[in-house]
Amino acid sequence: MTTATATATQTPRGVKMTLYEYLALPEREGTWELVDGVLEKMAEPSLEHQRLIGILYRLIDTFLATTLPAPGIALLAVSVALSLSRVAVPDLVYVRAERRHLLQGLIVSGGPDLVVEVLSQDRAKDLIRNRQWYAEAGIPEYWILDPVNDTLTVLELAGGQYLERATLGRNDILTTPTLPGLSVLLAELFDDPVRALLRQE
Repeated sequence: MTTATATATQTPRGVKMTLYEYLALPEREGTWELVDGVLEKMAEPSLEHQRLIGILYRLIDTFLATTLPAPGIALLAVSVALSLSRVAVPDLVYVRAERRHLLQGLIVSGGPDLVVEVLSQDRAKDLIRNRQWYAEAGIPEYWILDPVNDTLTVLELAGGQYLERATLGRNDILTTPTLPGLSVLLAELFDDPVRALLRQE
């Protein structure tokens, strides 16, 4: 059986493949990345993780839907082809309207204008590996949302590396030159009452 004809229950974790073989995989259970040519399954996000990124997506998407003409599109958990051997699945991406040619079927083909990750148990993945990957792909802005410390760190690409522009907390307002006019009071994110239910023991 070839990689391209594997079934959902036979997805070959750890098998080396090209981007084109990755794209040819049939529908499969879970979320999969291509890590330097090796297929790897991602851990399932926690309920709190999903809630936080859902709120942030709603706030951004509401801004986009009420700004005419729409400046771009935000997407949740979409596969992003960073190179021929790397496919990442960020929690949220934003692509400006003038770069919508990157949106190709089920994948973003190339680096978006903004990526967002919620820190999970594997914090090194987002703080080290993904930071390197996204910088090498030339993605201008990377946000890291930390649900443990209730902070959002904004990284900007400069000279091929990310520099920290700000680390924001619940009393701060998030703005970005990538989305002129966007203004998010982070209390709407961190003080969400539904999120509080998920944290109760």
